[in-house]
Amino acid sequence: MLALMDQTHEPFVADEAEAVIARTAADRLKALAEANESIKITVDGKEDSKIIVPLPARAVALIYEVLEAMANRTPMSLIPHDAELTTQQAADYLNVSRPHLIRQLETGKIEFRKVGSHRRVRFADLIRYERDCREEQKKALTRLADEAKRLGLE
Repeated sequence: MLALMDQTHEPFVADEAEAVIARTAADRLKALAEANESIKITVDGKEDSKIIVPLPARAVALIYEVLEAMANRTPMSLIPHDAELTTQQAADYLNVSRPHLIRQLETGKIEFRKVGSHRRVRFADLIRYERDCREEQKKALTRLADEAKRLGLE
């Protein structure tokens, strides 16, 4: 994901002071995030003004995940689903070689478009491909387990 600098910011890593603050905040939000509850937060503004901001449950869960990553000083990036990646960026994300990715593109397993002679892959299409691969793996494991039962190899 480090190669996504042209469309996203550099991966963010909290410093030690931020990690301490994030740990406290994450600990306070944990129960609400796990309970899948919407909340309202109060933000103290200038001169005694307060702003109340409603947050849907999914936003609370996302904020909790970000705070956990910050508390653990885990590098993180935010990638828009409509971001277009180079083939090297896409291969880096999937943790495969660029030639392997190109084969997947050329066989139609992953959608792409060409910009001149260069291929561009939408991040959303990578996510879809990744999900489809996981489903295929689950089906193959189920078939393998069924075959082991049929042969009495359990």
